[in-house]
Amino acid sequence: KLAPSYLIESRHVFRTLDREFQKHPVVGVFGLENWLNPTIALAVHIDPNQGLFFKPQDPSLTELANMIDTHRIFVMCTETGKYQFTGKNIKVESNGLLHCDMPIDLYIIQRRETFRISPPVDESFKLIIGLGAGQELLTNVVDVSRQGLQLDMRAEATDVSAGGYWHTCYFERLSSRSANFNLQIKHFYQGNDISRIRVGCELYDPTKQTLREFENLVDTIVRARAMSNMKKWYLDLSWWMGQNI
Repeated sequence: KLAPSYLIESRHVFRTLDREFQKHPVVGVFGLENWLNPTIALAVHIDPNQGLFFKPQDPSLTELANMIDTHRIFVMCTETGKYQFTGKNIKVESNGLLHCDMPIDLYIIQRRETFRISPPVDESFKLIIGLGAGQELLTNVVDVSRQGLQLDMRAEATDVSAGGYWHTCYFERLSSRSANFNLQIKHFYQGNDISRIRVGCELYDPTKQTLREFENLVDTIVRARAMSNMKKWYLDLSWWMGQNI
């Protein structure tokens, strides 16, 4: 069973699945005790009362017959992430579609460690770079992964060179901030505006707390986007200390 941190709130399950089903993603249907030979299907239709419908891809009659009245693990992959749920009381409709009850629990899993995701449009969310002597530089986060990020910043605001380091960096939203961490500059290029540049960075010698906070940031964004709750995306940040507004 997956960790509770991956669980989507029950009130958002239908809305999340409804949005993803509109893309008709590929779904793997696995036995509860056998993950070696999944049935491959396409997500077709969702109904809040009738449940979920899938179109199996070239299944054998025996394979379909063995699924009737069973529970199976469904794994659905989209660009948002990987969704997993238990489909109960499986039926085979007269038109060949698989049908199961609406799941109670829905999990979303980040696709891969280096997968980069764009943060919400939030003018209050910044990455701060410590420049020394009490000076700091505010930058915008273009995208972020569990191991690094891409920044948008004013050209010539500070020295930028591939292989260089920035120390005493942290995320900030209003009066809340993350722990400090270090970044190594991997590359940079001119942004859409000639007065700005994009800088790709990776974490340098991160602490366990920093790794947890980056993982939490990525998962929080993914979960908020999946639940269409971008206006209050920051509420699940581990370092958020503000009011729930």
